[in-house]
Amino acid sequence: MKFIFASAIIFLFATSNFAQTDSIRMKKVFGGYNYFQNNQGLTVKQLGSVLQANPEASKLFQQAKPNGTAATIFGVAGGFLVGWPIGTAIAGGNPSWELAGIGAGLIVVSIPFSSAFNKKTKEAVSIYNRGNKTSSLGRRPELKFNVSPNQVGVEMRF
Repeated sequence: MKFIFASAIIFLFATSNFAQTDSIRMKKVFGGYNYFQNNQGLTVKQLGSVLQANPEASKLFQQAKPNGTAATIFGVAGGFLVGWPIGTAIAGGNPSWELAGIGAGLIVVSIPFSSAFNKKTKEAVSIYNRGNKTSSLGRRPELKFNVSPNQVGVEMRF
């Protein structure tokens, strides 16, 4: 009886660990998400490479990329235009607050682009992970109980 219980426990751990080894995990951070696979951080470029394994997820991610690029351009430009007058004021100069206003406007413009990028990328990762539910070898593990007059055994095939 102990053997069957131990075998069942081993089977549960083996299938749960084996089935999701390549899934992508997303962690919400300020302004977006960080992506992880096998506890390793992924850049957006690496994420795109990983998603190529699933054509549907890859297509959706390719649609999201222009939004991410636009959000980065507007956000960086806006941050610079806000930061320059603040730096000038800290240094004791005469800041041009109009630049800060324009920068704030660019940051606001970047928000919808960032939101669209995050939404489509999140959906692409979800599609990738759903398609990755089976084992990484393409089949689910099979568990077979073998009973004969002299022995009892468990066979697991991948």
